[in-house]
Amino acid sequence: MSAESETARQGAVMVTGGGNGIGRAIALRFAQAGEPVLIFDRDAGAGEQVVAELAGRGLSAVACAGSVHSEADVDAAFALAETRYGGVRVLVNNAGISCNRPTVELELGDWQRTLDVNLTGVFLCAREAARRLQAQGREGVIVNMASMYGVVAAPNRVGYCATKAAVVMMTKALAVEWAAAGIRVNAVAPGYVQTALTQELMDSGRLDAAAIRRRTPQGRFGTPEEVADVVHFLASEQARYVTGQTLGIDGGWSAYGYL
Repeated sequence: MSAESETARQGAVMVTGGGNGIGRAIALRFAQAGEPVLIFDRDAGAGEQVVAELAGRGLSAVACAGSVHSEADVDAAFALAETRYGGVRVLVNNAGISCNRPTVELELGDWQRTLDVNLTGVFLCAREAARRLQAQGREGVIVNMASMYGVVAAPNRVGYCATKAAVVMMTKALAVEWAAAGIRVNAVAPGYVQTALTQELMDSGRLDAAAIRRRTPQGRFGTPEEVADVVHFLASEQARYVTGQTLGIDGGWSAYGYL
């Protein structure tokens, strides 16, 4: 077995929602560091496009289409990782959806879907990762995608704020429970990040970019690459004594409470 194959068999980095935006940047960051990557995304085409991009650079990746809130799909994704790479060493629970509307107008179906993706999806993937790591007697890392709106509140986002706050507490609970098994669990809490989605919202007038920049102490949006760098750090040996933490990546937004 070649050295490259042996490295791959030590486990992959699974990125949920890795076909676009921040998830794509995270997948690229790990792949460029020599890690095999599994893109788990409901959009099969987006996942395959990232895999093709990485393959064109000589990097190892595979895509699996499915929903994070489906136990069967989650099991299939982890089974593929075991077949191709010997399992999942790092799980990045990035998949999520927004739910921006006045609470009095929020339909039960939209509320439930937000819970399914943003909270149940994190639980199912984290549980499956821990089950398999413990069965193999291996250590691992889980990084959950929270949000600054899981730490501070905003109007018209009750579903998003509630689920992201729950991810923060789930991160702490799992970190404490699984520490003895050698599984570290942390979260990141991004603020406003420049992605294709935020650009579309700005272009349509649904997002006031100037107001966001004024409110952010650093005076700008973050980039997907900046989030990816922090996720990569939390999964690295440099962060081996860090667990149960939620690290803000918001340009100072959540710290600022003056005007």
